[in-house]
Amino acid sequence: MKKIIWRKRILTLLATAALGAALTGCGSQSGNVASAANAGNTDDVESNTIDSDTNTDNQTQVRVIKGVTSGSLAPYMYVDENNELTGVDIEIAREVFNRIPEYDLEIEVADALQGVLSGQYDIAINNYGYTDARAETYYFSYPYKTTYNVYIQRPDDTPLTSLQDIADRGYKIELGAGSLTANALEQWNAENPDHQIDIVYTETNFQVKFEHLIDKTADVAIDDGPILDTLLGKFGLEGQLVGNEIDPETEDFLFPQNNTYFLFGKNDDGYEIREKVDTVLKEMKEDGTLAKITSKYFNKDTSPKAEYFESTKN
Repeated sequence: MKKIIWRKRILTLLATAALGAALTGCGSQSGNVASAANAGNTDDVESNTIDSDTNTDNQTQVRVIKGVTSGSLAPYMYVDENNELTGVDIEIAREVFNRIPEYDLEIEVADALQGVLSGQYDIAINNYGYTDARAETYYFSYPYKTTYNVYIQRPDDTPLTSLQDIADRGYKIELGAGSLTANALEQWNAENPDHQIDIVYTETNFQVKFEHLIDKTADVAIDDGPILDTLLGKFGLEGQLVGNEIDPETEDFLFPQNNTYFLFGKNDDGYEIREKVDTVLKEMKEDGTLAKITSKYFNKDTSPKAEYFESTKN
């Protein structure tokens, strides 16, 4: 029988892990939020050798695959009340490796991108969206979920209905230069000279961005919907901001491929693992497993469209 191994590490520093800026969310550069500080403790990290368990059914060796996550961004990856690592990304990853008999998955909390880049870990499980810069360094799997965004506003503000509505109200929006949202709104401004959106470029973190909405330094933010409640709770801002739905046409304009991916080292080993993971992800799309798991967390199917399982990003 295949042995399932789950590493249980002390995660006390998660309470202070910093949320990074790039959401991918969701499918944007801000999707790289919450890449927590490396958990360190290298003394208790086992080497990257193969665990020599043998599958008695087919006499093949079972290799331990080391996964890494920030573990600090609910509902994607987080530590629950039982001190167990969970979340939609984690659950999908576990199911993938449950279907690959020659692999067992261990997941640790550390700096995900750097951990894979250094070769300490085999797969990054961290709500990552696609960027050309990442594709130069990492292999991307098939997507495993699609994220969605909301207009973040003050509760007493009339819900926005479109990008033109933002422009015509004269609303300010704070964005990081080069983010996917900024790029999209710059395109909007180029195409709509009579309806210009007031973009304020800043590298402020989520907490400052939210406080600026409350004190009216800015008027709206566009960001990842599923994590909004988590972040507001973390910063003690519950009830002071709300997320209002973005219509599908605007969502497609802002984030036409708002998918998230597993990342692997860009080497022969990473390529081999990616190919096996992709085979299973496609099966999970076809048999409804991705729809089932995403619906569990978001109350709607956010599995990627079937067309995205025909070829990889790189």
